[in-house]
Amino acid sequence: MKQLFKYLPEPRDLFVDGFIRLSQIVALNDPFEASFCKTSLDEFSSHFDESYEFDTELGEVSFSDYVQIKMNHIGIISFSENKENLLMWAHYANEHKGLIAGIAQHRDFSIFHNLFRACTLINTSFGDEFSPFDGVAKPVSYRKGLRYRNDKFDNDYSNIYVEGADRILYEVFMQKSDEWIYEQEHRVVLRLEQADRVIINSIENIENVTIRNLLSTNPNVSIDQSTGRCIIDLWQFDDEYQRIAVAINLAKLSTDPSSIFLMKLSASSINNCLIGLNSNLQKQDVLDGYANSVGYLDVWKAKKNDDYYSLEFIEI
Repeated sequence: MKQLFKYLPEPRDLFVDGFIRLSQIVALNDPFEASFCKTSLDEFSSHFDESYEFDTELGEVSFSDYVQIKMNHIGIISFSENKENLLMWAHYANEHKGLIAGIAQHRDFSIFHNLFRACTLINTSFGDEFSPFDGVAKPVSYRKGLRYRNDKFDNDYSNIYVEGADRILYEVFMQKSDEWIYEQEHRVVLRLEQADRVIINSIENIENVTIRNLLSTNPNVSIDQSTGRCIIDLWQFDDEYQRIAVAINLAKLSTDPSSIFLMKLSASSINNCLIGLNSNLQKQDVLDGYANSVGYLDVWKAKKNDDYYSLEFIEI
């Protein structure tokens, strides 16, 4: 089991009902996210058995064009190996007033409640077993050069025909500048179409009239009558084809940073809570909810070390 840590400015919905944000590219803080060397990828992919990808919506496109078009339909969830990083407590946990959720990653198993795959409908790979969007957190690679600039021959691409262009799409989100290496980041990379819950400003923002009408009467959709803000609980849809039709249209709203995509974690994967040094949160604030409904939830409080610039954690 690998223990990972999610820095949070506040508890949000994670401990109450298990939801964690799947952040689209416009909501990320690094402008170099998903950067790659197009020239190198175009040259490299010319050596593949098939140098182009066929997409049901786009038709025949190059691998680099596929990545460029589809990157707005990707979301990531970031974790760290390190629970004691003072910079991350300051930047991501509201100046030590927030907390950390401890997440258990069991081998190659998804950390989510019921990961929606639907690979044949939204992915280029031939089946679930070849799709990289598997709900498993994997370590980020840190380099100075853009993806494919110097590392295009580092991995075996002989299976790219069955893995599809989604392998390339996934890979560009798994590399960052080495200036971020202090974060010791592990990432889950998913398609936004896999989201369990989506929150949008208005149902009227959806272009497809049929989908709008479907959602306006769906019991798994709640609309705030005063603001129009709409919560769509896709994870409660029974019809897979209806779910994917809705999800495809919701993913098109990803360029609006106010569109929120969420995943529901498995309750058993949430096993720790570490409360920040300057936080007013109490143990009971995180115990009465989803995270403590299965197994156990250890709660710790950070304190200053008396001799070094470091934190200690006391179980409470």
